[in-house]
Amino acid sequence: MITGKILGNRYVINDKSADASGFVPDMSADIYYEVVRLIDGKLLFLQDHLERLAQSISGSEIEYPGNARIIQNLRLLLRENSFLMGNIRICLQRSNGDEARLLCYFIPYFYPDPLMYQQGVKLVIYPYIRPNPGIKKWDDQFRTSVSKYILDHSVYEAALINDQKQITEGSRSNIFYIDRNGSLITSPENKVLPGITRKYVIELAKKNGVELLEKTVAIDELDRLVSVFITGTSPMVLPVRQINDTCFDVSHSLLQMLKTHFEQVAHKNLLLL
Repeated sequence: MITGKILGNRYVINDKSADASGFVPDMSADIYYEVVRLIDGKLLFLQDHLERLAQSISGSEIEYPGNARIIQNLRLLLRENSFLMGNIRICLQRSNGDEARLLCYFIPYFYPDPLMYQQGVKLVIYPYIRPNPGIKKWDDQFRTSVSKYILDHSVYEAALINDQKQITEGSRSNIFYIDRNGSLITSPENKVLPGITRKYVIELAKKNGVELLEKTVAIDELDRLVSVFITGTSPMVLPVRQINDTCFDVSHSLLQMLKTHFEQVAHKNLLLL
């Protein structure tokens, strides 16, 4: 994704439509944000995204503008642009006065193709610890450096590791593992950004009687695991075939079951504004 560009003819700022030509978002500013996916003209898991945005700014000096106002801005954005699919960034940032600056616009995106879902994708290890993992706040320096690292290594995603050489999450995704006993493993919620897709996958696992273990996985433990997948707004549930030099089974029955069930849940959680 190219962070300095937006898509479409118009963007929305503080309830008003504006010409998008020449507009480049200042991502160096103090920005709390969400990225919502548009599918067939409908927004996926919108309520969940708004709840997380409100939670992210709860400890800041920014006042949450309310769901109704954000939805009004999203409705205006959709009316002013002809897209039926894509990713929309919702930004809240400090401005002069008490009122937060509210921005909504379409951003470049990359969705995995069918072959990636079939064959899985590659991940590469990247040392980084989020200072506040539970808060979705833009870190321009990190986003620029990790995006270059992913591009330089020709992989889909970077797996972040901490000082103990444990993998916490992806740079823009959550990571799940399946062990030899068929248990599902993922990092504890307090160590990662609590992804919305992650939440629904965990609910599906529990509903289907799958044992869930919340723990971080060390790099030297990867060869003891059978299967790996990542979750996120763009990839949804995407098999991983390799992390660095360790390979995994992309056709594991539990992985495929969770992928299929999640697609059904996602279809039921599309909202037409």
